[in-house]
Amino acid sequence: MNGMNKGILDETIVRRAIHTIKPNGGLFEVRVIGERSRSKLASGYFTDADTLISAFDKMDLRRSNVYITLNTVKDDCYSRTQRDHFEITNTTTSDKDITDYAWLFIDLDPERAKEVSSTKEELMEAVALAGKVKKYLEGIGFERPVEALSGNGAHLLYYIGLANTEENTALIQRCLIALDMMFSTDKVKIDTVNYNPSRICKLYGTAAQKGSNTPERPHRISEIISEDFEPKQTLKCYLEQLADAIESVAIEPAKYNNYDPNGFNLIDFMAKHGITYTEDSNERARIYKLDHCPFDSNHTNGDAKIFQYTNGAIAFKCHHNSCRKYKWQDVRIKFDPTAYEATSADEDRRIEEGWKKHNAGRKDIAYAENVLGESSEPTFWTADMIANKPQEVREFIRTGTNILDSKTMGLEKSAVSLVSGLRGGGKSTLLTGWMLNAIQDGHTVICYSGELTDRNFMRWMILQAAGKARTIKSSTYENYYTVSRETQLSVSHWLGEKFWLYNNNYGNNYQKVYELIRKQTEVRKADFIVIDNIMALDLSSADRDKYEAQTRFIWMLKDLAKISNAHVLFVAHPRKAAGFLRLDDVSGSGNIGNIVDNAFIVHRNNDDFRTLTKQMYKKPDTWEGYSGSNVIEVCKNRDLGVQDMFIPLWYEPQTKRMKNFQGENVVYGWDKESGYTVVNDEEVPW
Repeated sequence: MNGMNKGILDETIVRRAIHTIKPNGGLFEVRVIGERSRSKLASGYFTDADTLISAFDKMDLRRSNVYITLNTVKDDCYSRTQRDHFEITNTTTSDKDITDYAWLFIDLDPERAKEVSSTKEELMEAVALAGKVKKYLEGIGFERPVEALSGNGAHLLYYIGLANTEENTALIQRCLIALDMMFSTDKVKIDTVNYNPSRICKLYGTAAQKGSNTPERPHRISEIISEDFEPKQTLKCYLEQLADAIESVAIEPAKYNNYDPNGFNLIDFMAKHGITYTEDSNERARIYKLDHCPFDSNHTNGDAKIFQYTNGAIAFKCHHNSCRKYKWQDVRIKFDPTAYEATSADEDRRIEEGWKKHNAGRKDIAYAENVLGESSEPTFWTADMIANKPQEVREFIRTGTNILDSKTMGLEKSAVSLVSGLRGGGKSTLLTGWMLNAIQDGHTVICYSGELTDRNFMRWMILQAAGKARTIKSSTYENYYTVSRETQLSVSHWLGEKFWLYNNNYGNNYQKVYELIRKQTEVRKADFIVIDNIMALDLSSADRDKYEAQTRFIWMLKDLAKISNAHVLFVAHPRKAAGFLRLDDVSGSGNIGNIVDNAFIVHRNNDDFRTLTKQMYKKPDTWEGYSGSNVIEVCKNRDLGVQDMFIPLWYEPQTKRMKNFQGENVVYGWDKESGYTVVNDEEVPW
């Protein structure tokens, strides 16, 4: 090594950086920018680390900073005069010289005086914020990043592999703006200018030499600190979700939401309800960084923010996964429950209350032929009697299938639902997600699975709960994923006594299974009972026709739902599959469809489904139902009369999840906060 560059250049780290950022011999440009002569710079194009390091031997890097192009450079540029060596030149890589965005570059830089290095404390502030950003992005589906120290701040590099187009440039800019609005503090800022294709980044393994090298503000060697791994591509759909993270939830002034910017003052609202904050702003919005999140007081120091855009629209965002579901409407209702009363019916408020009070009004469970039994109530009602009855709170269980929840309010407690579909259509996969969502909301779930062993059932459930950031792909079998033992135990502990799986060793006699479920429902005060499926039950003890016995069993479930104030859902396979599967094709007598309150059919979006829906419903090729991998058909909803509604879903093999949209990544309550690789200042290399 050139003796002048000692302490400024670490060849081992440079080699690792090139191997990570520019694998497979990709072309890259390196620029050496001197502190005193920024109008002139040395530039060189290289394809390997050895040639680059040899070129450094001829350079004096003192009082200079060294950078590398991150994205894919056109091969033509290798024919410029600075091929495999450095020259003083103004001809460098332009945006037009980039073919692809290889990386999303997130630069977290401490706030300090210009042209000085950061202190140890300032660097650790950047590291801490990088941990929060990494955890948030992991929660919305981003793959693992390359983590690095720039010498003064922290870097996160996500492999994205996008073409260099105006659309993608705008998308990356919006991503950085969203991160800046959510995470930047008065101490550390996320740089929003790193979106252009030819953007350069610190070459790891070279020193950050800003200002004088002092004990308080030393020059440090930059380096990649995450362990060696092969980066996986973060799909564009997750970038789009990040870009829309705040703007998509902003509520614009409108009559329907009872929001008049002239009559509603956000500052007065926060003062009235004791919401304390520090204020910031940019050209898009005023940003109020809350001292405490309204929904979790442990989320402090601006983790939660309220945004007011220049057009008056308001948004709320807490970047902790446990609070991701909350929007500005939730904040307003928390402090002012009647805020939207002017345009919301009483029934809507009772429904919303019912989602939260899922244990209210529970009755002791005892099976009876007549649920009412001996009662002091009249055998017939007049209209006045009904009008003067105490208003009951209606309770619903959210499925997590967003369109279904918004259209039908979810699964009402004391009701019964039927799910059917051809084998391999995704019924069990869908229901596992519904059960996990119910548990996430605090409900207790009981499940009978007659076809899977307890270990196989739990392997699928834990895989869904784990999420793609925690899955491990088999090196032997394609599309086979598992999770670590640590993750398995964490998920199991989170499920705790909120989930109970029937032990198949106790047999499948339908009467015995029913009694055991009934008793467990009473003891555990269960809210959601899933039977997958009734065909696995032994009905031979019933002195009647098989299909009549199934109908009788459904009536028993109907009674169980009412007396236990729980929602009961069962799976029934179709008897036949000639033509497009309809509710009448479901096994059992035709009464089953009449008995249940809701009926759903799960379809696979394959050639048969497309052909038959075009024949029966005259659907065009552009129909949104064809956009997903699976489709839920709502065949019946007794309460609201919803039927013939098709909801597209996206199946993710890695997690066995049915997702609302391709970029969705639900994080369940077991997943604790984590973040950047560096977690304390002793681990930071100086």
